[in-house]
Amino acid sequence: MSFDPAKKYFHKDVTDRERAAFEAGIALGMVIHQFTGIPLRRREDVKILEQVIENAVKAQPFKIDAKVSINIDLGNTDEPYEYTTLKTKNMDVKITVKYGRAVVKAALRHIDELDYNLAYIEEIREEE
Repeated sequence: MSFDPAKKYFHKDVTDRERAAFEAGIALGMVIHQFTGIPLRRREDVKILEQVIENAVKAQPFKIDAKVSINIDLGNTDEPYEYTTLKTKNMDVKITVKYGRAVVKAALRHIDELDYNLAYIEEIREEE
């Protein structure tokens, strides 16, 4: 990990694993709160938005990878006032955070069984 000038603001007992998990939560929260509600009409706009979200995540500190898939029914209309807005349930997001030796893979997706848009840790490990 490169030098982290913000580390001094975190409690001294915060481990690299805890910080990596924290950073993952920050990124998933950003995706939820910054991108839901965006109007969409065309499939090509969906593909562009997926890339924009991935780039926004990777622009944040310690985020090393992001994959976004938007599953949304855009309808088939030429009506000028017909469009769909992006909802959290339409997003399947996977991010990877590396802080120190800790690596966290986290995800955001709609879980039908829970009827909930869940952000969760898929994997957490320490590299040698």
